[in-house]
This record gives sequence, C-alpha cells and structure tokens, in this order.
Amino acid sequence: MRDTGKFIFTGICLLICAFPFLGMSFNPTNTTTENRKMAVLPKIKKANGKLNINFLEELGIYFEDHFAFRPELVSLDAEIQSKVFMVSNVETVVTGDSEWLYYSSTIDDYLGRNIMSGRYVENIAHNLLLIQKYINSKGAKFIFTVAPNKNSLYGENMPYYLQKKSSNIKNIDMLERNIKKYNIFYVDLFQAFKEQEEELYLKRDSHWNQKGAVLVYNTILNSLGIEHENYENIKPEKLKNEYGDLNKMLYPVTAVPEWNYFYNEPYRFSYKTDTKSVEEEWIETENKNGTGSLLMFRDSFGNTLLPLMANTFAKGYFSKSVPQNITEYVEMYNPDIIVLEKVERNIKELATEPPLIEGIPVNINQDITTAESGSQLEISESKYNSGYIEVYGILDNMFWTQDVKIYVRVTDDNGCNIYETFYVSDNKSEYGYKLNLPKEKIADNHAVFEVIVENKGKFQIIKSMELNQENIIKLKGDEYLEEKNRILKKRKTPKRKIVSREKIYDCDGSGRGYYIIKWSDGEVEYKDF
Repeated sequence: MRDTGKFIFTGICLLICAFPFLGMSFNPTNTTTENRKMAVLPKIKKANGKLNINFLEELGIYFEDHFAFRPELVSLDAEIQSKVFMVSNVETVVTGDSEWLYYSSTIDDYLGRNIMSGRYVENIAHNLLLIQKYINSKGAKFIFTVAPNKNSLYGENMPYYLQKKSSNIKNIDMLERNIKKYNIFYVDLFQAFKEQEEELYLKRDSHWNQKGAVLVYNTILNSLGIEHENYENIKPEKLKNEYGDLNKMLYPVTAVPEWNYFYNEPYRFSYKTDTKSVEEEWIETENKNGTGSLLMFRDSFGNTLLPLMANTFAKGYFSKSVPQNITEYVEMYNPDIIVLEKVERNIKELATEPPLIEGIPVNINQDITTAESGSQLEISESKYNSGYIEVYGILDNMFWTQDVKIYVRVTDDNGCNIYETFYVSDNKSEYGYKLNLPKEKIADNHAVFEVIVENKGKFQIIKSMELNQENIIKLKGDEYLEEKNRILKKRKTPKRKIVSREKIYDCDGSGRGYYIIKWSDGEVEYKDF
C-alpha cells in the first residue's frame, strides 16, 4: 500500500510539472506584458541547412516564454513574493512601499551609480548644440527637455534595500550645467514637478498621470510664449481605470486599476496617418483651428502629450525613431518648432546614437599641421538612411582630452569643406565621432577625407582616407548612380555656352583651387588650377 501511495504521489507531482508543457497544445502563451520580444520556435536545421547546435537551449527559452497559463502562474508568483516578501519576481520592476512600483532601469540614476564621465557629458551637450545649430539654421525653434525618472521625484517609497546611495551625483545635474554653458534651449521639468504639492506620477506605472502631462504641456508652451488652452478652468474627472505598464508587467492577470485624471476637452485634431495607438512610431495630425507646426521626437512619455500638442498646432508630426532622423523630417515638413524629449534614464542615447543630421560646414582660418596617429576612420553607407554616407571613427588615445574638438575635411572635385562632427560614446571609447553627408554632395570621381582635431587652439590632421572612382561608386551604390545617369541623359547639349566662371581657392592655403563653370544647358563643370 505504501509503495502504491508513493507511486500515486510521484505521478501527481510529475503531472503537475508536465502540465504547463502539455497545456501548450491547447493554451499556449503568445503575448507578453513585458517590454521585450518573445522567443520564436527554433528549428533543428538553420537556413543554410546546417544542424542548429543550440536547438535544445533555444527550445528551453521558447518554453519559458510560451508555456501554458504563464501569465496566471507569473501573477500568482508575483502576488506571493510582493505581498509576503516585498520583492518583485520580474527583473524590470522594483516593488516599493505602499504598493508603489518603479522601473528597475532607473536604479543607477537613483543611487548615483555608473556616473557619466566629463567627456561623456560633453559629448551629449555638444551633440545637442549641433542639433540646435542645424534646426535654427532652417528657421525653426529647438527645445530639449528631459522627463524625470519617477524615483527622482518620488523616491520615498523605494524599497529599504535600495536606500543607501553610492553618491549624490546625478547625470542630469551634470548635463544641465553643460546645457546652460552652451545656451541650449532647455525646459526644466524637474523644477516644474518639484514646485507641485501633489504627486503627479502614477503609483503602478513609470509615467506621469494626466495632470502631470498637462503640467509638462503648459511648461513647454509657456517657455515658447504660445497661446494655448492651459486647462486651468477645466475640472478633470477622476476615474479608477488606469492599468499601469509596471502593474501589467508584474501582475499580467491580477493587476488592479488605479486612479487617474481625465479632461473632458474635445479633440479638435484628426489623424493624417492610419493611427490606432499613440504608441506608434510615426504619427501625423492636423488641426484646422490650430496654428503653426510641430515636429516632436519623443519616447513613451510623449504618449499623453501627443493629444495635447495636436490640439494646439495646425500640423503635428510625432516620431519615436532612435536615432532621430532630423534632416529628413525637417526638409520634408519644414516645421516651426522641434521638440526633443528624452526620459532621464535614456539621456546617454544622445551620445551612443546621435541623430541623423546633415553635416554643418565650418570655417577654420588657422594653420593645420599633420600628426601621425592610430586613429580610426571608416566610411560607409548610413544604416539609418541609404541616401547618406556615414563617416565614423575613434581617436587615438594620445588625443583623449575632455575638451578635444573633432572635424572632418572633405576635398573632392566639388571643392573643400570642413564639417563639425557628432561626438560618440560607446562600449569602445568616449572619443568617437560621426558625420553624415548626402551622397550627392560627394563627387563621383575622387574624394579625400581628413580627420582634424583641435586642442588648445592647435589644429592637426590625424587621419586621412583617399577614395577613387571605384570606391565611390561602390559606396554610393548602383541605384544612386543609375538615377544620376538617367537625369544626365535627359539633358540636351547642342551649342552650349559658358554662362559663368567662378574661381574658388582650396581651404588649405596652398594657392591652388578650381573653377566652377556653369553651362547654358544647366551642367556644372569643375576644373582645377
């Protein structure tokens, strides 16, 4: 009898353990509330016909994501761990006091860990300055703002084991000092929230509530001096129907709603895109009663701002792309105002993934010497926009100083130009650089790229690369050249005349240069002297 009982008990245990696997045949888990992609079912053989040696490992990962009743079991486990032990079973969520939840990626900022170096901060501020220069040169206004991490404003409910801070230094404080130094148009949301007595973030979400969104909206538009509905005379309705992002991550089945505010102000705008959710990467709006146009680069904090902004501006363009394709959108839509919003925990992205902006020419009227170095220089087609060439590299460590400035000089049949570069911080170095140039601005036959550094008023060429016609053709691609040849073939060239002849000196002080010869058929010719 004892043996039979043991057998039955063992059988029941095995059945319980096997149930999630067996249940996949009729109730697999195919959606997730976590901020990640679910694993796909692996194949025994790869696309090339070779055996997938990682099949069993990948199958295990797939099972972890898709086993039957996963949300229910995760929720049950979360309820036990959070209510009994005051900890989270989801790595992206931190369980705080009084049922407050926090995003785990904000812990370093809260504790003062992994602080940016002086060069890292300089890179971000410099990149913001380049963005501002470019946008202002197009006749538009630029605004930069940072959405505070929830625990930067309301950290009193962080769990006890995350109360001992490594330092009181904050990345955002260092960046704000550099932003002030460069006179970047910055809207300080930290101060705006700190001036409010009530809590304006959701307890079980990483974002501000609707009152917080209105505060941000008013702060931005007030800084621009734009007349708008400030919602001060509209009493919001309080409803308990908000299911926060952290709430659903931690409790995918048992999440309960919390209070939020809703303003009964009718939308006066319409979507010009096939928009089903404010979460979408690209959204266009139109408001016949609005004024001006807005291009806003945003993250999830911009979701609640979008309807408010769209209700004010005649044209609204909202992008979640990273890196931000600024030049393309500015040239396409010609907006009056461009807002770049970034959450505090992600401000480093402004150095790791600088936006795509056409290079800005500068004048250097000083002697430039040459120095030997092991600096890196790579030229390739931009992976973010096929119409651009990307110049990328890393300085030799002999030039690593916090104040070093980096330029790229391009000399080709079209002339000579020196460009400011974006500064790049990545896992290789904090002394990287990046420049984007339209393919049509590089002559087809010959081009020389030179990296120039400026340190204490001294300019040096530290790396160069010469491209011939074959390399340039390969770089630009067949599609580009076919289109250019098609345009050239359409031109009529009988009995053409010289319309003008302009003499241009090279910028290297050699006295050499070239003529720009314009013909009556529209063709432009470049001839060295």
